[in-house]
Amino acid sequence: MRAMVIGAGMGGLTLAQALRRNGIDVAVHERDTDPARTGGYRLHLDHRACAALRRLDPELYQAVLASSAPPRAFSRFAVTDHRMRLLFTEPRDPSRETLLIGRIPLRRLLAHGLHDTLHLGSEFTGHRVNPDGTVTAHFADGGTDRADLLVGADGVGSRVAAALAGRPTSAPSGISGLAGRTALTPAIRPLVPDLLEHGPALAFGPAGIGLFLTLHDPGAEPAVDHAACTAVAPITEPPALIWGLLAPDPAYPGRPRHLDGPELVRTADALLDGWASPVRALIRDADPATAAFFGFHAADPGAPLTPWPAGHATALGDAVHAMPPTGGQAAATAIRDADVLTEELLRARDGESTIPLAVHHYQNRMAGYAADAVRTSVRPLGWVRRMATPAGARAARAALPAIAASARLGRALAGAGRA
Repeated sequence: MRAMVIGAGMGGLTLAQALRRNGIDVAVHERDTDPARTGGYRLHLDHRACAALRRLDPELYQAVLASSAPPRAFSRFAVTDHRMRLLFTEPRDPSRETLLIGRIPLRRLLAHGLHDTLHLGSEFTGHRVNPDGTVTAHFADGGTDRADLLVGADGVGSRVAAALAGRPTSAPSGISGLAGRTALTPAIRPLVPDLLEHGPALAFGPAGIGLFLTLHDPGAEPAVDHAACTAVAPITEPPALIWGLLAPDPAYPGRPRHLDGPELVRTADALLDGWASPVRALIRDADPATAAFFGFHAADPGAPLTPWPAGHATALGDAVHAMPPTGGQAAATAIRDADVLTEELLRARDGESTIPLAVHHYQNRMAGYAADAVRTSVRPLGWVRRMATPAGARAARAALPAIAASARLGRALAGAGRA
């Protein structure tokens, strides 16, 4: 059996590592030329994603642990107003393993050891299913590759999933984000709100503006001593405040996708007019090179996520169930997809199933948990829309504590710290 993965994100690389570890030939094609070239900031991996990574090379997982922030960095999730006045908190379940790790370190670690398996600078353009059931993929440089199974792990706007579905598998949500990092220098640390010492926070302000804030210091108290990682070296990042502004698309002036880093930081500061002064100072002191604007896309959780017959091609992660970072579950769900697909493919390898049947079982299993993750992730966007009007803002702020007490919105918003 040979599998071909399009896209070297978290799900695609996890799948490649899992298949290789179990003796299945795999090739990964990625249009980026360097695994370190990726958007995003910090990822939250839930207990299921952690379990999936544990099933990979143990030495690789040790390096992942050593590259992660300490568990105490997320003991609760807070929701505040734009003056950083606490509205409510949601405690994290300490009995379940979770990881907080930078997107770049995790991607680089998951690429470790893949060598000839990982083809960088290889842009997928299309595929065909051959009469013998194999799949041939075509690439922008004119090259081709052939495998028994094609897996699209190429994220939002997936070419693989769009070809299988005959349409895009997600749509813009009407809300976009503007994010960056602020280095935690001695001059900056006094400005950081105390409540962030216990975990991330999501603040709601006027005009439907939301702001996510979290401290990220993986080197402070790693879960595993770096000296114990002799086979795979940990990759840690300098301490920083990670922030992400979210707002309805009309709130952004001009064409934010075309702004450079300094202009994006100034835009974020302008949108936070009237917010707590220390918070605005933290945003103004961000490293402009880290600032980025990105639209939030979402799949329709009420529609089939894989609207094609199971066969020798499928997809995983944001390629089929795109979700905004407000749920913080995208990476964890993609890793879970890879784990489930690996389990089903091993049955096919061992003669207990076939590739089309393995794909069928994977798609059915994935549909349940992935649709729930999308629903959870889009729920906070509804509150951003409501807060965009004065009447909606008053009603929403009055309702937030009561809803938190009944544990509905609290659990949904707790995911916002997990992006």
